[in-house]
Amino acid sequence: MMIAMTLGLLVIGAMTTIFINNSQARRELDKAAQQLENGRYAIQLLRDEISMGGFYDAIASLPGTPASTTANPCSTDVDVWKGSMDIAVQGFTPETFPCPISVKSGTGLLFVQRASTAITAPDALNPDNGYLQVSLCGDEYVSAVTDKPFRVKNGSGTFDLMQIDCKTTNRAPIRQYLRRAFFIASNNVAGDSIPTLKRADFRAVALGSTNPDVQAMVEGIEDIHFEYAIDTSGDGSPDLFSDNPTAVQLPHIVGVRLWLLARALEPSPGYDASTKTFTLGPKGPVQFADNYKRHVFSTYVELIHPVARRTK
Repeated sequence: MMIAMTLGLLVIGAMTTIFINNSQARRELDKAAQQLENGRYAIQLLRDEISMGGFYDAIASLPGTPASTTANPCSTDVDVWKGSMDIAVQGFTPETFPCPISVKSGTGLLFVQRASTAITAPDALNPDNGYLQVSLCGDEYVSAVTDKPFRVKNGSGTFDLMQIDCKTTNRAPIRQYLRRAFFIASNNVAGDSIPTLKRADFRAVALGSTNPDVQAMVEGIEDIHFEYAIDTSGDGSPDLFSDNPTAVQLPHIVGVRLWLLARALEPSPGYDASTKTFTLGPKGPVQFADNYKRHVFSTYVELIHPVARRTK
């Protein structure tokens, strides 16, 4: 009896050990899978947004010579928006971004402006938002139409430009003018809180508690860095890359390289992160003294519409 009980306890102990080890391994696999999924989703989200930067419906070319020096994200003046349409994307540091959002120190911030791919019905216009309407009527290009061939106004403005048939009953589509920033929020850094990629949408109203409208996008994104492809020859192809373009170079950005550091949402017991080094492009290597697993994602995104306008 004693021998049987001893053998039984040994078997139960071995099975318990196996069960605990398998459970720990399963938890680590789940953490790794979630970390990788968050990183891939964040990269795809940013890729989709960046690739559409500078999309302004049917505009084949922007009027005049590009002369913008900044997109001025904080401005609620739609005329200022229209005056900087040649800047599709612009990078900032937490110290240089002028708008009232809290950005994690040492991380990158990307400001993107474009028109929405969705059409807004005339009776659904919101006075707090900006909108773009592009005329397709040849007569409007040669007549005394105000702010032709396209209009950028808030939702209370007049949008009466026409389609290609030049009929007043057939108005050109209206699209919301999107101006948004992607960043890592500083209020997700203290203690053991989860770092999160966020998006701030800027509207055509006075800055206040609802402007910008900040939304959490992806959890576990700890750092992000951007490098910009600049076309100096006007053929739509990158001639040089810089992570700090000059004001003169901003209208000539045709692509963005980005590096993103994804962190597990929970620590892994026994894991020493200090044995790993993570490099985010020209930003240089970084190390961490904790128990969180991390992974670096990177990609290059072409600005489809600015490139198309240069190569038409």
